[in-house]
Amino acid sequence: MNDATSNQRLTQVNPLVAGKVELAANLLASEGTYFRVAQGLRTYAEQNALYAQGRATPGHIVTNAVGGYSNHNFGLAVDCYPFLSGTAGEVNFSVDTPQFQAMVRALKTQGLKWAGDWIKKGDNGHFYIGPANPTDADRAAFAKGGLQAVWALYAETAA
Repeated sequence: MNDATSNQRLTQVNPLVAGKVELAANLLASEGTYFRVAQGLRTYAEQNALYAQGRATPGHIVTNAVGGYSNHNFGLAVDCYPFLSGTAGEVNFSVDTPQFQAMVRALKTQGLKWAGDWIKKGDNGHFYIGPANPTDADRAAFAKGGLQAVWALYAETAA
């Protein structure tokens, strides 16, 4: 990736996710489209703070998942948005643009799932491996062995 912020965020997520994102980014860069990883790994506390937003704290509701119930908590998801132009600056949140659609195609081609395909839409920048929501097995693995234990659950299915 050509973006230092994205590169740093990718170091914290499942290496399979990071590799898929990097392949998609390189493909798009050859076509002149660039994107940023806006979110990657989140702690349970960070997830709970986001969940509180628009409910117990000011702001708009941005998630329906509390800590332990988002794939971000296990490094299995990233949120990505294309730049409006070039390799930096403002990002494009509009799913209806050619840039956004090119990014979606590139990430899906690498095997990532897209939340924009969900029946109840609203999280168009969200890409992930595994099930749409973490399972009890994910939370149990995390409690026993941290991220590496969760990532081991998806080593074969995500490759």
